[in-house]
Amino acid sequence: MQDTKKRRGTGQITLFDVAKYAGVGTMTVSRALRMPEKVSDKLRQKIQLAVDTLGYKPNIAASLLASASANRVIAVITTKIYDHSAQILLDVLQTHLAKEGYTTLIIESYHYHKCESQLLDTLYSHNLEAILLFYIENDDLIEKIIQNKTVPIMNIGKKHEELIDINVEFDDSLAMYKLTEHVIKKGYQNIGLLCANQQYHLFQQRLHGWHKAMLTYHLPSHRIVNAAKPANFSTGAELLPDILLNWSELDALICTTDELACGVLYECQRRHIRVPYQLAVSGFGDNEFSQVSFPPLTTVALQSKQIGEYIAILLLNKLKNIVKQYKSDLSTLLPVIKSRASL
Repeated sequence: MQDTKKRRGTGQITLFDVAKYAGVGTMTVSRALRMPEKVSDKLRQKIQLAVDTLGYKPNIAASLLASASANRVIAVITTKIYDHSAQILLDVLQTHLAKEGYTTLIIESYHYHKCESQLLDTLYSHNLEAILLFYIENDDLIEKIIQNKTVPIMNIGKKHEELIDINVEFDDSLAMYKLTEHVIKKGYQNIGLLCANQQYHLFQQRLHGWHKAMLTYHLPSHRIVNAAKPANFSTGAELLPDILLNWSELDALICTTDELACGVLYECQRRHIRVPYQLAVSGFGDNEFSQVSFPPLTTVALQSKQIGEYIAILLLNKLKNIVKQYKSDLSTLLPVIKSRASL
Protein backbone atom coordinates (compact mmCIF):
# COMPACT_ATOMS: atom_id res chain seq x y z
CA MET A 1 0.00 0.00 0.00
CA GLN A 2 1.33 3.43 -0.95
CA ASP A 3 2.12 6.05 1.66
CA THR A 4 -0.09 9.11 1.71
CA LYS A 5 0.47 12.57 3.11
CA LYS A 6 -2.44 14.28 4.85
CA ARG A 7 -3.07 18.01 4.59
CA ARG A 8 -1.44 19.77 7.55
CA GLY A 9 -3.93 20.90 10.19
CA THR A 10 -6.94 19.08 8.66
CA GLY A 11 -5.82 15.45 8.31
CA GLN A 12 -7.37 15.38 4.83
CA ILE A 13 -5.97 13.57 1.83
CA THR A 14 -4.71 16.02 -0.81
CA LEU A 15 -5.03 16.12 -4.59
CA PHE A 16 -1.29 15.43 -4.74
CA ASP A 17 -1.82 12.17 -2.78
CA VAL A 18 -4.49 11.02 -5.25
CA ALA A 19 -2.21 11.78 -8.19
CA LYS A 20 0.68 9.88 -6.61
CA TYR A 21 -1.53 6.87 -5.85
CA ALA A 22 -2.96 6.78 -9.37
CA GLY A 23 0.45 7.34 -10.97
CA VAL A 24 -0.61 10.45 -12.91
CA GLY A 25 -0.04 14.20 -12.75
CA THR A 26 -1.92 16.45 -10.33
CA MET A 27 -3.39 18.45 -13.21
CA THR A 28 -4.75 15.23 -14.71
CA VAL A 29 -6.56 14.39 -11.48
CA SER A 30 -7.97 17.91 -11.26
CA ARG A 31 -9.22 17.71 -14.85
CA ALA A 32 -10.76 14.26 -14.32
CA LEU A 33 -12.70 15.43 -11.26
CA ARG A 34 -13.97 18.67 -12.75
CA MET A 35 -14.25 17.79 -16.44
CA PRO A 36 -14.51 13.99 -16.64
CA GLU A 37 -15.53 14.13 -20.30
CA LYS A 38 -12.02 15.34 -21.17
CA VAL A 39 -10.24 12.18 -19.98
CA SER A 40 -10.50 8.58 -21.14
CA ASP A 41 -12.80 6.09 -19.40
CA LYS A 42 -9.83 3.96 -18.35
CA LEU A 43 -7.98 6.89 -16.82
CA ARG A 44 -11.13 8.21 -15.14
CA GLN A 45 -11.78 4.83 -13.53
CA LYS A 46 -8.17 4.63 -12.32
CA ILE A 47 -8.42 8.06 -10.70
CA GLN A 48 -11.82 7.30 -9.20
CA LEU A 49 -10.37 4.15 -7.64
CA ALA A 50 -7.62 6.25 -6.03
CA VAL A 51 -10.21 8.77 -4.78
CA ASP A 52 -12.39 6.04 -3.26
CA THR A 53 -9.46 4.14 -1.74
CA LEU A 54 -7.90 7.19 -0.11
CA GLY A 55 -11.17 8.88 0.80
CA TYR A 56 -10.31 12.13 -0.93
CA LYS A 57 -12.71 15.02 -0.28
CA PRO A 58 -12.42 17.91 -2.81
CA ASN A 59 -11.88 21.44 -1.50
CA ILE A 60 -15.26 23.02 -2.29
CA ALA A 61 -14.03 26.62 -2.03
CA ALA A 62 -11.12 25.99 -4.35
CA SER A 63 -13.38 24.18 -6.81
CA LEU A 64 -15.79 27.09 -6.91
CA LEU A 65 -12.98 29.53 -7.53
CA ALA A 66 -11.53 27.31 -10.24
CA SER A 67 -14.85 26.88 -12.05
CA ALA A 68 -15.57 30.61 -11.87
CA SER A 69 -12.49 31.38 -13.88
CA ALA A 70 -12.07 28.13 -15.83
CA ASN A 71 -9.36 28.20 -18.50
CA ARG A 72 -8.43 31.81 -17.70
CA VAL A 73 -6.15 31.54 -14.65
CA ILE A 74 -2.42 32.30 -14.69
CA ALA A 75 -0.53 31.41 -11.51
CA VAL A 76 2.40 33.54 -10.36
CA ILE A 77 4.63 31.92 -7.74
CA THR A 78 6.98 34.40 -6.12
CA THR A 79 9.24 35.10 -3.14
CA LYS A 80 9.30 38.88 -3.73
CA ILE A 81 5.73 39.92 -3.07
CA TYR A 82 6.82 42.63 -0.59
CA ASP A 83 9.57 44.05 -2.82
CA HIS A 84 8.73 47.51 -4.21
CA SER A 85 10.01 46.82 -7.73
CA ALA A 86 8.24 43.46 -7.79
CA GLN A 87 4.96 45.06 -6.72
CA ILE A 88 5.13 47.51 -9.62
CA LEU A 89 6.01 44.73 -12.05
CA LEU A 90 3.23 42.41 -10.86
CA ASP A 91 0.66 45.22 -10.91
CA VAL A 92 1.51 46.00 -14.54
CA LEU A 93 1.46 42.29 -15.40
CA GLN A 94 -1.97 41.81 -13.80
CA THR A 95 -3.36 44.84 -15.61
CA HIS A 96 -2.25 43.55 -19.02
CA LEU A 97 -3.49 40.01 -18.34
CA ALA A 98 -6.85 41.26 -17.05
CA LYS A 99 -7.41 43.16 -20.30
CA GLU A 100 -7.12 39.82 -22.09
CA GLY A 101 -9.59 38.15 -19.73
CA TYR A 102 -7.12 36.33 -17.48
CA THR A 103 -7.24 36.11 -13.70
CA THR A 104 -3.86 36.23 -11.94
CA LEU A 105 -3.40 33.95 -8.94
CA ILE A 106 -0.37 35.10 -6.88
CA ILE A 107 1.15 32.58 -4.45
CA GLU A 108 3.87 33.59 -1.96
CA SER A 109 6.11 30.51 -1.90
CA TYR A 110 7.80 31.21 1.45
CA HIS A 111 4.62 30.08 3.19
CA TYR A 112 5.08 26.65 1.61
CA HIS A 113 8.73 26.10 2.58
CA LYS A 114 9.27 22.31 2.68
CA CYS A 115 5.55 21.84 1.90
CA GLU A 116 5.79 21.68 -1.88
CA SER A 117 3.00 19.11 -2.16
CA GLN A 118 0.60 21.46 -0.36
CA LEU A 119 1.52 24.27 -2.74
CA LEU A 120 1.01 21.99 -5.75
CA ASP A 121 -2.35 20.91 -4.37
CA THR A 122 -3.38 24.57 -4.14
CA LEU A 123 -1.91 25.35 -7.53
CA TYR A 124 -3.50 22.53 -9.49
CA SER A 125 -6.93 22.92 -7.93
CA HIS A 126 -7.30 25.59 -10.63
CA ASN A 127 -7.45 24.90 -14.33
CA LEU A 128 -4.39 26.93 -15.22
CA GLU A 129 -3.41 28.45 -18.54
CA ALA A 130 0.19 29.12 -17.52
CA ILE A 131 2.56 29.22 -14.54
CA LEU A 132 4.99 32.10 -13.97
CA LEU A 133 7.92 31.48 -11.60
CA PHE A 134 9.13 34.84 -10.29
CA TYR A 135 12.51 34.77 -8.52
CA ILE A 136 12.14 31.17 -7.33
CA GLU A 137 15.34 29.49 -6.15
CA ASN A 138 13.76 26.39 -4.59
CA ASP A 139 15.01 23.69 -6.95
CA ASP A 140 12.78 21.01 -5.40
CA LEU A 141 9.68 23.11 -6.05
CA ILE A 142 10.73 23.88 -9.62
CA GLU A 143 11.43 20.21 -10.31
CA LYS A 144 8.01 19.14 -9.02
CA ILE A 145 6.24 21.81 -11.07
CA ILE A 146 8.14 20.70 -14.17
CA GLN A 147 7.28 17.04 -13.47
CA ASN A 148 3.58 17.97 -13.50
CA LYS A 149 3.95 20.29 -16.49
CA THR A 150 0.80 20.46 -18.62
CA VAL A 151 0.77 24.22 -19.32
CA PRO A 152 3.42 26.75 -20.43
CA ILE A 153 5.93 27.70 -17.73
CA MET A 154 7.61 31.11 -17.70
CA ASN A 155 10.60 31.72 -15.45
CA ILE A 156 11.68 35.20 -14.34
CA GLY A 157 14.93 35.77 -12.45
CA LYS A 158 17.45 32.96 -12.04
CA LYS A 159 17.76 31.02 -15.29
CA HIS A 160 16.41 27.46 -15.48
CA GLU A 161 16.66 25.68 -18.81
CA GLU A 162 14.88 22.35 -18.48
CA LEU A 163 11.35 22.13 -19.88
CA ILE A 164 10.63 25.81 -19.27
CA ASP A 165 9.04 27.58 -22.21
CA ILE A 166 10.30 31.13 -21.56
CA ASN A 167 13.32 32.17 -19.49
CA VAL A 168 13.82 35.85 -18.70
CA GLU A 169 16.98 36.37 -16.67
CA PHE A 170 17.32 39.47 -14.48
CA ASP A 171 20.80 40.75 -13.73
CA ASP A 172 21.09 43.25 -10.87
CA SER A 173 24.88 43.42 -11.27
CA LEU A 174 24.58 46.16 -13.90
CA ALA A 175 22.40 48.28 -11.60
CA MET A 176 24.86 47.89 -8.72
CA TYR A 177 27.78 48.65 -11.04
CA LYS A 178 26.10 51.88 -12.21
CA LEU A 179 25.29 52.89 -8.63
CA THR A 180 28.82 52.22 -7.38
CA GLU A 181 30.28 54.06 -10.37
CA HIS A 182 28.01 57.03 -9.60
CA VAL A 183 29.26 57.14 -6.00
CA ILE A 184 32.89 56.97 -7.16
CA LYS A 185 32.39 59.75 -9.71
CA LYS A 186 31.00 61.92 -6.92
CA GLY A 187 34.53 61.87 -5.49
CA TYR A 188 34.22 59.25 -2.74
CA GLN A 189 37.16 56.88 -2.32
CA ASN A 190 36.67 55.02 0.97
CA ILE A 191 33.45 53.22 0.11
CA GLY A 192 31.81 50.38 2.01
CA LEU A 193 29.10 47.87 1.10
CA LEU A 194 26.36 46.76 3.50
CA CYS A 195 24.52 43.52 2.66
CA ALA A 196 21.97 41.48 4.59
CA ASN A 197 19.93 38.32 4.16
CA GLN A 198 18.68 38.19 0.57
CA GLN A 199 18.14 35.54 -2.06
CA TYR A 200 21.53 34.10 -2.92
CA HIS A 201 21.13 34.79 -6.64
CA LEU A 202 20.40 38.49 -6.02
CA PHE A 203 23.18 38.82 -3.47
CA GLN A 204 25.74 37.34 -5.88
CA GLN A 205 24.67 39.71 -8.66
CA ARG A 206 24.84 42.86 -6.53
CA LEU A 207 28.16 41.83 -4.99
CA HIS A 208 29.56 41.18 -8.48
CA GLY A 209 28.48 44.64 -9.68
CA TRP A 210 30.12 46.28 -6.65
CA HIS A 211 33.41 44.41 -7.10
CA LYS A 212 33.54 45.13 -10.81
CA ALA A 213 33.08 48.89 -10.32
CA MET A 214 35.60 49.13 -7.48
CA LEU A 215 38.22 47.18 -9.42
CA THR A 216 37.55 49.17 -12.61
CA TYR A 217 38.38 52.39 -10.74
CA HIS A 218 41.28 50.81 -8.80
CA LEU A 219 39.68 51.24 -5.38
CA PRO A 220 39.89 48.78 -2.45
CA SER A 221 36.85 46.51 -2.20
CA HIS A 222 37.42 44.89 1.21
CA ARG A 223 34.98 47.05 3.20
CA ILE A 224 32.02 44.66 3.06
CA VAL A 225 29.60 43.66 5.80
CA ASN A 226 27.27 40.76 4.99
CA ALA A 227 24.88 40.16 7.86
CA ALA A 228 22.74 37.05 8.28
CA LYS A 229 19.82 39.26 9.29
CA PRO A 230 16.77 40.61 7.46
CA ALA A 231 17.51 43.40 4.99
CA ASN A 232 15.37 45.93 6.88
CA PHE A 233 15.53 49.25 8.75
CA SER A 234 16.53 47.73 12.07
CA THR A 235 19.46 45.84 10.58
CA GLY A 236 20.80 48.97 8.89
CA ALA A 237 20.63 50.96 12.11
CA GLU A 238 22.10 48.12 14.18
CA LEU A 239 25.12 47.50 11.95
CA LEU A 240 26.27 51.07 11.34
CA PRO A 241 28.22 51.39 14.64
CA ASP A 242 30.27 48.25 13.87
CA ILE A 243 30.97 49.46 10.34
CA LEU A 244 32.27 52.81 11.57
CA LEU A 245 34.31 51.12 14.28
CA ASN A 246 36.05 48.87 11.75
CA TRP A 247 36.55 51.52 9.10
CA SER A 248 36.67 54.98 10.63
CA GLU A 249 37.93 56.37 7.28
CA LEU A 250 34.65 55.44 5.55
CA ASP A 251 33.20 58.36 3.57
CA ALA A 252 30.40 56.54 1.69
CA LEU A 253 28.25 53.46 2.35
CA ILE A 254 26.31 51.64 -0.36
CA CYS A 255 23.48 49.40 0.87
CA THR A 256 21.98 46.53 -1.12
CA THR A 257 18.42 47.62 -0.26
CA ASP A 258 16.72 50.94 0.44
CA GLU A 259 15.49 49.55 3.77
CA LEU A 260 19.06 49.01 4.97
CA ALA A 261 20.06 52.47 3.75
CA CYS A 262 17.19 54.21 5.54
CA GLY A 263 18.08 52.35 8.74
CA VAL A 264 21.60 53.75 8.36
CA LEU A 265 20.15 57.25 7.89
CA TYR A 266 18.11 56.91 11.11
CA GLU A 267 21.20 55.85 13.06
CA CYS A 268 23.21 58.72 11.56
CA GLN A 269 20.60 61.17 12.83
CA ARG A 270 20.67 59.57 16.29
CA ARG A 271 24.48 59.84 16.39
CA HIS A 272 24.52 63.37 14.91
CA ILE A 273 26.47 62.16 11.86
CA ARG A 274 25.90 64.66 9.08
CA VAL A 275 24.82 63.05 5.80
CA PRO A 276 26.41 63.35 3.26
CA TYR A 277 29.18 65.56 4.70
CA GLN A 278 30.55 63.03 7.18
CA LEU A 279 29.08 59.92 5.58
CA ALA A 280 27.29 59.58 2.23
CA VAL A 281 24.62 56.86 1.98
CA SER A 282 22.93 55.18 -0.98
CA GLY A 283 20.40 52.37 -1.34
CA PHE A 284 19.03 50.06 -4.01
CA GLY A 285 15.51 49.76 -5.44
CA ASP A 286 13.98 53.26 -5.36
CA ASN A 287 11.29 52.44 -2.83
CA GLU A 288 8.68 55.14 -2.25
CA PHE A 289 10.04 56.03 1.19
CA SER A 290 13.49 56.76 -0.27
CA GLN A 291 12.10 60.03 -1.63
CA VAL A 292 10.82 61.25 1.74
CA SER A 293 13.62 60.05 4.03
CA PHE A 294 15.90 62.66 5.61
CA PRO A 295 17.87 63.44 3.67
CA PRO A 296 16.25 61.97 0.52
CA LEU A 297 18.07 58.77 -0.40
CA THR A 298 20.23 58.29 -3.48
CA THR A 299 19.31 54.93 -5.00
CA VAL A 300 19.02 53.05 -8.29
CA ALA A 301 15.69 52.26 -9.93
CA LEU A 302 14.92 49.27 -12.09
CA GLN A 303 12.48 49.96 -14.93
CA SER A 304 9.86 47.73 -13.33
CA LYS A 305 6.88 49.10 -15.27
CA GLN A 306 8.52 48.53 -18.64
CA ILE A 307 9.77 45.10 -17.55
CA GLY A 308 6.24 44.15 -16.44
CA GLU A 309 4.85 45.18 -19.84
CA TYR A 310 7.61 43.23 -21.57
CA ILE A 311 6.87 40.06 -19.58
CA ALA A 312 3.12 40.39 -20.17
CA ILE A 313 3.66 40.61 -23.94
CA LEU A 314 5.94 37.56 -23.93
CA LEU A 315 3.46 35.50 -21.94
CA LEU A 316 0.42 36.57 -23.97
CA ASN A 317 2.26 35.86 -27.22
CA LYS A 318 3.04 32.37 -25.94
CA LEU A 319 -0.58 31.75 -24.98
CA LYS A 320 -1.73 32.99 -28.39
CA ASN A 321 0.95 30.94 -30.19
CA ILE A 322 2.49 34.10 -31.61
CA VAL A 323 6.16 33.42 -32.31
CA LYS A 324 8.34 36.52 -31.88
CA GLN A 325 11.99 36.85 -30.97
CA TYR A 326 12.84 38.46 -27.66
CA LYS A 327 15.97 39.34 -25.72
CA SER A 328 15.89 37.44 -22.44
CA ASP A 329 18.54 39.63 -20.80
CA LEU A 330 16.38 42.79 -20.96
CA SER A 331 19.52 44.64 -22.01
CA THR A 332 17.57 47.58 -23.46
CA LEU A 333 15.94 48.42 -20.10
CA LEU A 334 18.84 50.06 -18.28
CA PRO A 335 18.68 50.94 -14.56
CA VAL A 336 18.23 54.61 -13.63
CA ILE A 337 20.26 56.39 -10.93
CA LYS A 338 18.14 58.55 -8.60
CA SER A 339 20.69 61.03 -7.25
CA ARG A 340 19.42 62.76 -4.12
CA ALA A 341 20.75 64.66 -1.09
CA SER A 342 22.16 61.66 0.80
CA LEU A 343 25.14 61.53 -1.58
